[in-house]
Amino acid sequence: MIKIGALTKIYKKEDQIIKALDGVDLHIKKGDIFGIIGLSGAGKSSLVRCINRIEDPTSGDIFVADTNILKLNGKALREARQGIGMIFQNFNLLSSKTVYENIAFPLRLQKLSKEQVHNRVMALLEKVELTDKTNAYPVNLSGGQKQRVGIARALANSPEILLCDEATSALDPKTTKQILNLLKDISREFGITLVVITHEMEVIKAICNKVAILEAGKVLVQGDTTELFTSKTEEKTRHFFGEVEAPTCLPVKGTRLLLTFAKGSAKFPILSKLIRQFEIDINILSGNIESIQDEVVGKLLIELLPQKGLAEQMPSIHELLDILKSENVLAEVII
Repeated sequence: MIKIGALTKIYKKEDQIIKALDGVDLHIKKGDIFGIIGLSGAGKSSLVRCINRIEDPTSGDIFVADTNILKLNGKALREARQGIGMIFQNFNLLSSKTVYENIAFPLRLQKLSKEQVHNRVMALLEKVELTDKTNAYPVNLSGGQKQRVGIARALANSPEILLCDEATSALDPKTTKQILNLLKDISREFGITLVVITHEMEVIKAICNKVAILEAGKVLVQGDTTELFTSKTEEKTRHFFGEVEAPTCLPVKGTRLLLTFAKGSAKFPILSKLIRQFEIDINILSGNIESIQDEVVGKLLIELLPQKGLAEQMPSIHELLDILKSENVLAEVII
């Protein structure tokens, strides 16, 4: 659906040269909810503006459905843009227009009949659950309602791609969850490919099946969201995926292991099974269990404590790691 190759964007300001994008390569398949995450200044906004040609990149390629949109101009570019919807962080609604008129605006640009516009707007209002706000103005709406209007407007031209630029960062946690669920439902129902730009990992966990981490204009890593969360993370990306650390006040008394429970293993009492089998003491130092793409994933930092008189029954660390691996638990020796 979207193939981005060696994309570079350089801004020149007086004597300054800023490389916002530095050879970005991404492959987004049809139907993906693809998250792009990074800290401020990573290049996320520059990337999304290049995808919809609000800005032109310095070099590289952006293929959408086998068409290099960087080669398009004039009418061909305008037609291509109709297939790419955009949801903004600050809603970008027309304050002097009603909810109905905001959604109808892109349809009227297509010179559709009054009946066609009306039918499409009312169907979208029903989809985003705002039929009771048809004649309301943006000033009378909550943040969540404004974003629902923004979503409906972005869907007006039946796009194949929906770009979401920090679409929930201005919303409270409860409203954020509602908007994310709506976006997920829209993607499933209409088969729309979503590109989600965010600095919040909770957004990625909630709806994105794929993710790319952007830093200093470069892609550090990309892949399946659940796999990246349940695989051994590199030092350069660890702060994005979260670290499980023991309180510094706890002295080291044994061998410490970081366990990552994947592929359903978090649902089973694997540790208690090991304790019974080998009569070992295990101290849980820190951990968490969360849902990523409707899969339960757990991370625990444990400490194996030696017992006097039972040394001959204790498995070696290598044996223990093999046992855990057979149970779909990734184990890393920390100390």
